[in-house]
Amino acid sequence: MTVETELQKMGHTPVNVSLGEVSFISNEQHHKDDLEERLTLLGFSFVEDKKAKMTKEVKKLLEKVYSGDYDFPDNFRFAKLIKQEFEKDYDTISEAFIATEMKTIEQYIIELRINKIKEYLVYTNLRLADIAFKLNFNSVAHLSTQFKQQTGLTPSFFKNIRRQKSETVFSAN
Repeated sequence: MTVETELQKMGHTPVNVSLGEVSFISNEQHHKDDLEERLTLLGFSFVEDKKAKMTKEVKKLLEKVYSGDYDFPDNFRFAKLIKQEFEKDYDTISEAFIATEMKTIEQYIIELRINKIKEYLVYTNLRLADIAFKLNFNSVAHLSTQFKQQTGLTPSFFKNIRRQKSETVFSAN
């Protein structure tokens, strides 16, 4: 009843409240954080869904690995790293990831790498060879092909955005 009352005070209609579990609809993280804070004051604590927690940790590891600063060992395989880090079978981790993200770890990695390429192309002067190395692509051709497949655009298109931005800054001065 306490949890249900707190949800109602926050303007939410509880979908299901039972012993040790609550479901309510909210797309915003701060609602969960607010509820957790209120319930903690009342002596309750949150127990995060195991799949969601594992997925969150996998995403954190992915962001570290594909940040552009990771030192990739020879023959790097993310599946091998994840198995070492979590001491669990890759298939188990992959299933949890798919259940919470509605996409595979591999799809998420591709999105992460493509977004990082865009960032490098627009905001740095790095060459494609340097970007390919930083993000563990086999070659510039592999990077370019995957980039074109995912975005429908070439890396040159994003380099031109950087040029246009710098020309705009110089012409404004």
